[in-house]
Amino acid sequence: MKIVVSKTVIEKAVSNICRVINSKNALPILGDILCQVNEQDKMMTLTGSDSEIYLMYTISPVEVEGGGEFCVDAGFLKKALAELKEQPVEIIADTENGLAAKFRLKHETGETEIPLENSDEYPRSQDIADDYILWNLDSGMVKRTLKRSLFATANDDLRPVMNGICFNYDGDHLDIVASNGHVLIRNTENVDITTNQPGSFIMQKKVAKILPELLDTDSEIDVLFNEKLCRIEQESMTIQFRLIEGKYPNYNSVIPDNAPYSFDADRESMLKAARNVVSFTNSSNRLVVMGIGSQKLTLYGEDYDFSFKSTDSIGIENPHGNDMRIGVNGESLINELSRLAEQTVTVNYTDRSRAFTINPTDPICKDEKITMLLMPLVFNE
Repeated sequence: MKIVVSKTVIEKAVSNICRVINSKNALPILGDILCQVNEQDKMMTLTGSDSEIYLMYTISPVEVEGGGEFCVDAGFLKKALAELKEQPVEIIADTENGLAAKFRLKHETGETEIPLENSDEYPRSQDIADDYILWNLDSGMVKRTLKRSLFATANDDLRPVMNGICFNYDGDHLDIVASNGHVLIRNTENVDITTNQPGSFIMQKKVAKILPELLDTDSEIDVLFNEKLCRIEQESMTIQFRLIEGKYPNYNSVIPDNAPYSFDADRESMLKAARNVVSFTNSSNRLVVMGIGSQKLTLYGEDYDFSFKSTDSIGIENPHGNDMRIGVNGESLINELSRLAEQTVTVNYTDRSRAFTINPTDPICKDEKITMLLMPLVFNE
């Protein structure tokens, strides 16, 4: 079979598919890309997988002669395309010669030849049953929310549900939540999902890491899911993956609703002070003590083992005027502050033994509410 296709179009698809493919695979065929050519529709579908995630791109070649399917090594195909300038490239797949089957990539100044493998060995994705739930979401919202939340996921073999990101729609608003037990991020989005019933699923971490790089922010995405599988579609791209099974903890129960105290601070100033102090804390817990005053927030860091000590202060607006000291993991504080874009944040707290939250004072996106929770660390006065 022969296909003529734009170098840029096929290179984008191949590069993104390589994000899914593992460097080492139990099945060697999973190091390949499955190419399926439909001569009648003049379409070409490229698929890559790690056996749990399937990423597919459907592209329209300039020319198609013959149809069928074949597998070609993903890494070598990516290298073959990498140094070419934009041009139509010609792909000739000889699938009739068994072990001698060849893939030839012809371009203006030469050609590359790669052995083909039998596509019959390539594992296929399951179909989502008819009882799926369908959501239509803004891709830009999903993209920025996943980037913001990924760091808060856990690495817990005993509680795998904590290793993913929870999407939960209750019929009124959509919560996208991540937590490792010490920090929690809840993104509450006002979305219009009127075409289907409420539901929830837990996206595995690898998908949450890859997906923002795949999404085009100029168009919406369709999200279809049931109890075990989820499929996300956007224009020529489809990604299907196995969900993390289990029930996500009741995250709303740990977020304090009516903390009696709060102060407003410049986010960049608070972030800079935390970075100045955290390097001088003990590496085992990165304890930073926040000294909250009526008009000043002082951050203290100390490593008793090596006699390091550091402090930094910023001005705050604290209408309550109460003095309090709260211990926190400095790296977690930095991670949360660095993933916000707003100029000012509001810190809500009760006492030194209870979780406190950080919220943007004036959110950039009015349809979005971000709540970041931090568990305190115990320290000796």
